[in-house]
Amino acid sequence: PLHGKILCFSMNKVNIEKRKDCYWGYAYLRPQTEKKVAEKLGNAGILCYLPVIPHARMMHYTKVVTEIPMFRSYIFLCLGRYEAADLKTREKQIVKIDLQFEEAREDTFIYELRALQQCEELAKSSPVLINPGIRKGDKVRITDGPLKDLVTDVIRREDERDAIIVNVSILGQHIEYPVSAGELKRITQ
Repeated sequence: PLHGKILCFSMNKVNIEKRKDCYWGYAYLRPQTEKKVAEKLGNAGILCYLPVIPHARMMHYTKVVTEIPMFRSYIFLCLGRYEAADLKTREKQIVKIDLQFEEAREDTFIYELRALQQCEELAKSSPVLINPGIRKGDKVRITDGPLKDLVTDVIRREDERDAIIVNVSILGQHIEYPVSAGELKRITQ
């Protein structure tokens, strides 16, 4: 059963709690569709949560602050079993839906989502580090953007800009290129 219209964007505080015949979980989405899917789900009355963080960039000598998803390609939602199956077939941007059917796992998941809401609130006043485990010297794979699938080395972190500087080598030349921390996956050796 649907529980009334609730906008997904975190600007409208989502009350994350257990609901009868519904389970919290996540949907894995096609890249760069988070806000579109969140709005669509919210308009359909599906309870969901898209955590966002402020993202500043320069545009024509003006600092523009927007909000970007905290976790690229993910949205959190609360659905019944049959709703999840129906939504997966109807919404082409959703690759996978994973709900926490076991009570103890759902309790832990709800606890973590509430902590995530607190982190999201803190991010409004001070930077939140995404992928803090990636450090200088690590070998990483770029997971999104123009350099997708490139394996390279981390030169340094610039967390105040949400950037990790990577080394791109070609023809004996080295280029330092900033990549968002959320677009990197550390390669373990």
